[in-house]
Amino acid sequence: MGYEIRATEPHEWQRRKQLRLAALQDPASSVAFVNTYETEAAFPEEIWQRRGTTPGFVAVDEAGEWVGSATVLVEVGAAFPVPQTHIVGVYMAPEGRGNGLSARMLQAAIDWSWALPEKIGRVRLWVHEDNPRAQAFYARLGFTRTGETMAFPLDPSQTEYEMELTRPL
Repeated sequence: MGYEIRATEPHEWQRRKQLRLAALQDPASSVAFVNTYETEAAFPEEIWQRRGTTPGFVAVDEAGEWVGSATVLVEVGAAFPVPQTHIVGVYMAPEGRGNGLSARMLQAAIDWSWALPEKIGRVRLWVHEDNPRAQAFYARLGFTRTGETMAFPLDPSQTEYEMELTRPL
């Protein structure tokens, strides 16, 4: 089956919402997200519409079904050591796993980041200590741990690691 990787459009916020809620219910994603299905299912539509304006990428199958997504936050200004993007909400439905589709989708987000006029210096993300599959996946794409950690928001006794990909010279 062929898949298209493309940027999302703001008017597609309902499809983003649908895939995000499915992701939050996927048992394989139990440590991948910092929110719960119950919390996000209760969000008013205005929040979903606002989220729809955030840059993102989606994997779409031949039938037009969305099977994967990733959101890219642009972080520039005095609060950040270098202009950077922050990839969040990475998800691939079971039918899209294990065929290189996730790598294609993430590479699209990375390429988009490097093309921004802000001269992005790094792309970053957070990964849970108990998600070795995701850690290995990001490492294959060139991400490395920065040494920064934070408590997992859903259980502060658990740890998340920051990983980064620095801009190629």
